[in-house]
Amino acid sequence: MNTEKPPVSFVALLLLAIATLIFVALAGVIVRHSDGTTAAGAALRHVQTWYYYGLNDVNASVAPATMARYADFVEDDGFTAQHAEAFKRAGGRYAVAYTDPAYVPACIPPFSPPAGRCKGPIGNLVQRDESAWFHAADGARVHRFDSYNNEYQEALDPSSASARSAYARATAEIVAHAPGLDFFFADDSGSPWREPGDPPGAVWFEGFNAPGVEIPSDQNFIAAEIAMLSAAARPVFINGSDPRTLLPSYGGAYLRAPRIAGEVNEDCYRAGRAIVGDRWRRQGDALLAVTALHRYAACFMQGTTTPANRVYALASWWLTYDARWSVAAPIDPVSGGTAILPEFGIVPGAPLRTASRSIDLLREGAIYAREFGACTQDGSPIGPCAAIVNAGNGDAPVPPLHRRYASVLVLDGRDAISGGTASWRRGPPSEVSAGNALILRG
Repeated sequence: MNTEKPPVSFVALLLLAIATLIFVALAGVIVRHSDGTTAAGAALRHVQTWYYYGLNDVNASVAPATMARYADFVEDDGFTAQHAEAFKRAGGRYAVAYTDPAYVPACIPPFSPPAGRCKGPIGNLVQRDESAWFHAADGARVHRFDSYNNEYQEALDPSSASARSAYARATAEIVAHAPGLDFFFADDSGSPWREPGDPPGAVWFEGFNAPGVEIPSDQNFIAAEIAMLSAAARPVFINGSDPRTLLPSYGGAYLRAPRIAGEVNEDCYRAGRAIVGDRWRRQGDALLAVTALHRYAACFMQGTTTPANRVYALASWWLTYDARWSVAAPIDPVSGGTAILPEFGIVPGAPLRTASRSIDLLREGAIYAREFGACTQDGSPIGPCAAIVNAGNGDAPVPPLHRRYASVLVLDGRDAISGGTASWRRGPPSEVSAGNALILRG
């Protein structure tokens, strides 16, 4: 009997090797499904989150490995981004560094050539190059006084090749210090040039002594701004939107550009502001508009530090929640010293309804409600859950829901790092007071 095995062809070996490589590659890819699980079926330990890490000294004391456990995105300063780099080395997902390619800080008079110097990391690269700046009709650089910092700001002209080159150089220098960076945050970018009926530059030059004359129209400005943002060494997040509607500017023209990763809304359900009524509805519709474009919608929940306004912001955000594109960004530290909050360990999955382009599709009388069929907390199943929001000016009953819910979310006020909890109390109320919300579970 011949026991010798037949020879294996080179082609067969090559195909086997390729198949093995593909399997290994796919095994390392984590895909978020709409039900809050990964491709392998494992439950996520938290929704997508964005935390400051070192920027403005927020969360700076948190260990990189701990931050990697709680955060998907971290944002650091626009100089060396050392916290962001440490986060990536600890296995963190996405690192972001701050930049401002629109307005240059710390400028001193005079504003007519030869103009005084500015200290901004981008503007200081083009101090003596007048082609990089916006100018008024009299030839002086446009400027505005910033009372918060007691200094002047000047504006870079995005149609200028010199200004775009300066932004490219500045971002490349940050990457040299922090090669693990994935994105830049482009502050003051993404707003419209003007609103319909306004004079040229009315929005962009709000608070300035005069509008710049270099760009004549909205179409020219859109092209110039996209070119400026695309010059960055990494893709960028913008934070501008239409100031009247809160929707992405120009129907999402910026967000459709290949190098724009998403949009940050810095006043998202912000406590202490008018987060009820029309503004609340516009906020929800704005988030839905961004996720509909398959771009990240980062909701910066500033000022949401008390348990009540944290629940309100969370429930409002759940109404727009898209597991792939929605990003929660609590900014302000709470009791315990950080902004890392335990409630973002609750992941809503399998929504019964999705609002698509209008938050009003989830309205039930005076209440907005969205139910989810399969939810988890810190990776463990907790059954169905629901968000109930009263964004009106009067108390209202909880509307009839598809399921019965036995418990309501209760927060103790502390951050997750110091042992703060997102626990459940049996017996949810039957009424929601004005400007408040409930998170329920089965």
